[in-house]
Amino acid sequence: MSKDLEINNEGSENEDEVAQYNLGNNYQNGIGVEKDETRAFEYFKKSAEKGYNIAQNTLGRLYENGKIIEKDLKKAIYWYNQAAESENERAQFNLGRCYQNGIGVEKDEIKAFEYYKKSAEKEFENAQFQLGGCYMLGIGVERDETKAFECFKNQLKRNMKQHNIVWEIVIKME
Repeated sequence: MSKDLEINNEGSENEDEVAQYNLGNNYQNGIGVEKDETRAFEYFKKSAEKGYNIAQNTLGRLYENGKIIEKDLKKAIYWYNQAAESENERAQFNLGRCYQNGIGVEKDEIKAFEYYKKSAEKEFENAQFQLGGCYMLGIGVERDETKAFECFKNQLKRNMKQHNIVWEIVIKME
């Protein structure tokens, strides 16, 4: 057993929500243990019930997709809301997507925009792109091409910065 897995196992037994989440991730991906998605779900749920917002968002995604556990959009929205209330930017983005498309909730473009905006303010790239789209197309907000451009520019700048770092590493390796 790897040292990290041993630590997560001990932490999980001690009811540590981060260790439980990490152990769930190990089981989901077969990292240091045999892949077991049922056990993964159990650890994610324990962690989420203790308030760990990353696990809460993960549960929302699992319930929405119905891959490990039976699809249940009501539970997906519940867990996304729990995580979003704890300022989890991915959960805020997921709620925006659900409200924009009417997934598990009544379609509400204003709420979609609000959730995308909260997530984008935390610099979540997918949300910055969606927020730009909302401004560009007038989804949940008055159409504003200038704000749309700013959102797209900010996302592009972040991506370009990351690409430039990778490019510099590649150049140095040559």
